[in-house]
Amino acid sequence: SAASDVYKRQPQERIPVQQALGRICAMPTVSCPPAIPIAVSGEEITPAALELMQRYGVTEVSVLRR
Repeated sequence: SAASDVYKRQPQERIPVQQALGRICAMPTVSCPPAIPIAVSGEEITPAALELMQRYGVTEVSVLRR
């Protein structure tokens, strides 16, 4: 989508999930299974998203560089 393309052009970095709370997601974060996005581009990573990432074994996430 055009909205996610905007974030793809922004400076990004991959960081450990434990450091992602409150950061802005740069790329959709999907665990497999269930292959449902936990966070999408432009979304702030919340405590609930962080908990799901950890539960499903996501270890790193792409966020916008500060």
